Amino acid sequence: MIWLVFGLITLAVVAAMIWPLIRGATATDDAAAGLAVFKDQLAEVDREVSRGTLSEAEAQAARLEIQRRMLAAGKRAAVTVDTEHPGLRAGVTAAMAVAVPFAALGAYLALGSPNIGGAPAAPGQSAGQVAEHGDAEMTQMVEQLAARMQAEPNNAEGWALLARSYRQIERFPEALDAYRRTLSLTAPTAELLADAAEMMTATSGGAVTDEALETFYAALNLDREEPRARFYIGMAAAQRDDATRAIAIWRDLTASAPPDAPWLEMVRNQMFQVAQATAIMPMNVEPAHPLDRTEPAPPPQAAAADADAVPPSDPDDITAPDVSALKGQFSGENLGMIQAMVGSLAGRLANDPADFEGWMMLGRSYTVLQNAAGAKDAFAKAIDLRPDAIEPKQQYLAVLWREAGTDGAAQTAEMAQVAEDILRVAPGNAEALMIRGQAQANSGDTAAARRTWTAAAAATPPGSPLGAEIARRMADLK
Repeated sequence: MIWLVFGLITLAVVAAMIWPLIRGATATDDAAAGLAVFKDQLAEVDREVSRGTLSEAEAQAARLEIQRRMLAAGKRAAVTVDTEHPGLRAGVTAAMAVAVPFAALGAYLALGSPNIGGAPAAPGQSAGQVAEHGDAEMTQMVEQLAARMQAEPNNAEGWALLARSYRQIERFPEALDAYRRTLSLTAPTAELLADAAEMMTATSGGAVTDEALETFYAALNLDREEPRARFYIGMAAAQRDDATRAIAIWRDLTASAPPDAPWLEMVRNQMFQVAQATAIMPMNVEPAHPLDRTEPAPPPQAAAADADAVPPSDPDDITAPDVSALKGQFSGENLGMIQAMVGSLAGRLANDPADFEGWMMLGRSYTVLQNAAGAKDAFAKAIDLRPDAIEPKQQYLAVLWREAGTDGAAQTAEMAQVAEDILRVAPGNAEALMIRGQAQANSGDTAAARRTWTAAAAATPPGSPLGAEIARRMADLK
C-alpha cells in the first residue's frame, strides 16, 4: 500500500513540474516575488540600523548577504527554456516525466530509509516551532550528506551538493571547504568559482579578500558576463577606497544587464551609496568592465556645446534642487541626472525621516551643490538621530567653516558650539581643537589659544592642509 501512495505522490510531483512546460508559462512571476522579498529584507536592515538594534558593520554584512542572494537568484533566472519551440517543449516534458520518478527512486535507494518518517506538529504547536523543527531536519539531512561524503571523498557532484546545502543553512566556512573539495575534483566553471568566492567573502564578514578577488577574476575569465563576479570586484574596489573604479564597474554591469534582472536595482543602490559617500557623480565616471582596464580612466570632460544647459530649479520643490554650482563641469544631460538623483533622495527622506545614512548622503550632496543651508539642515537631522555620532557634527562644522572662510576672526559662535560638542565625544579632534583655539584667540586669551593649537597640531598628520592652517594661525598670534 505504501508504494502505491509513493507512486501517486511521484505522479503529482511530475504533473506539477511539467505543467508549466505544457502551459508555456515563464518564471517571471516567481522572480518578481523573490525580488520583492529581497527588497523587503534590505529595507528591514535599514530599519534595524535606524532603531539602533544593528550596528553599521553588521548591517553592511547583512546587506552583502542579501545582495549575494539577489545576484544568485538573477543568475538562476537567466537560465530559461525556450518554451516557444513546441518540439523542444515536448522533448523536455517527456524527459522530465521519465527522469523524475527514476531520479527520485535512485535518491531514495541511496539516502532514504522506510524507518525515517516526518513527525506531525503536536496539538498546540506554533508555526514557529514547526519551522524550527523543519530547520532541525534540514540540518540533520545536511549532516547525513556530509557523513556520506567522508565515505565518498572523490564524488565531485556530492561535494557540490553539500556546498550548496551548507550555504543554504548559512554555514559559510563549511560551504567554502566543500566548494574547495569540488574544485579539486572537477574542471572549474564560472558559476562554481563565483560560488566559492562568495563564500570566501561571506566567511570574512563581507570583506572581499585578495583570494576571493582572484577567484572572482578567474570566474570572469571563463564567463565575461558573470554578474556576481563583476559586482564583487566592484565591491572590492570600494572597500579598497577606489570608489571611482567601483562605480565604473557597476555602471558597466547595470548598462549590460537585462532590464528585468532581479538584482539590477540593488546594484544601482549600492553604486548610489558609494557615490554619495565620496561625492562622486556616477554619470561622470566612464563605465568599464573589470577585465578591460586595471586603472580607472579620468572623468570625461563635459561637452562644451551643452555645458551651460542647467536644468531649472524650484526653491519650493525639494525634488528639483539647484545644480547651477556645477555649471561648466558637467553636460546639461548629466546635470539633469544629478538633479534627479539628489531630488529623489530628498523626496524619499521627506517620507522616511529616520534614515540616518540617507540624511548624511543628502548633506554631502548639498555640499557638492554648494547649498549650505540644505547641507546644514540635512546634517542637523542626522545629528538629531544620532547625537553621539562624530561624523555628522564634523560635516556640519565643515559647512560652517566654508561659510566663514579662512579668516579666523569671522568664526561664529555656532562654529565654537559645534566644536565643543565634538570635543565632548572626541577630545583629540584636530579640527574642533583649531576652532576652540580660534575662539580663545578672538576673546584675547592668546596663551590658551597657543596651547590648544599646539595640541591640534600634534593631532594633525605632517604636511596636511589643516596643519598648515594651524601653523599660520599660530604665527599670526599677537
